[in-house]
Amino acid sequence: MRWRVLVAIVTAGLLFHVPSSDAAEVWRIACDDNFPPYNFVDGDKVVGLDAEIVAALVKQAGAEVDFEPQPWSRVQDMLERGEVDAAFQFVGRPDRFEKYFMIGPHRMGRTVFAARSDRDIAVRGLDDLRGYRIGTVRGYTYGAAFDGATHLSKDMTAGDNLQLVRMLVAGRVDLIIGDREALMHFARNAGLHTQMQVLQPAFSEVPRYIAVPRSKPEIAARLEKALTDLRRNGRLAEILRRWE
Repeated sequence: MRWRVLVAIVTAGLLFHVPSSDAAEVWRIACDDNFPPYNFVDGDKVVGLDAEIVAALVKQAGAEVDFEPQPWSRVQDMLERGEVDAAFQFVGRPDRFEKYFMIGPHRMGRTVFAARSDRDIAVRGLDDLRGYRIGTVRGYTYGAAFDGATHLSKDMTAGDNLQLVRMLVAGRVDLIIGDREALMHFARNAGLHTQMQVLQPAFSEVPRYIAVPRSKPEIAARLEKALTDLRRNGRLAEILRRWE
């Protein structure tokens, strides 16, 4: 009889225990650790345009964000294994839409080609790239047209955009491809911006997405709704204007 009373007391305690409302739900979200001005580490914080957008989305969804800044290859591995709740910022690609929930786009980016400032190179399309050695960042995607152009000479040895800019200025490649603002940021910070020119027009306008593992449909749905809400209330436009 005594053990039945004890079970009843314990059961009642479990039934009437209410978790503290102060315990915030935290989402672990991975990102490239060095992709300014969109996301980069400043002291002990992850900052940048995309970092601010993602933090606002998570807050709108009723959670808190725990950024996990890593090299891009590691970000992709963590997402693949479901070690994080989400990761950003991804270029849309058919295989990614199949493997993940792709939330967005939350912004558009401009993919451009850049050359040394002492070169006279005109690029209007992929056919104009024949005969040039083009530098890319290992593991990055630049859109289906460029990624699938197997007839082009591509150097994929750069580990990040800073190395890519340095390769261009050193003459190891004829052209580089990448996000305009990111390339210019690294060139300016390295004091190499006067030795590099961004070619016009831009190669493409690229939508950027937040990827969520297929094992986390609830998080994907809440982020999608949060993005819709931020568009409607003007908060997303406000963040984008501040970083122009």
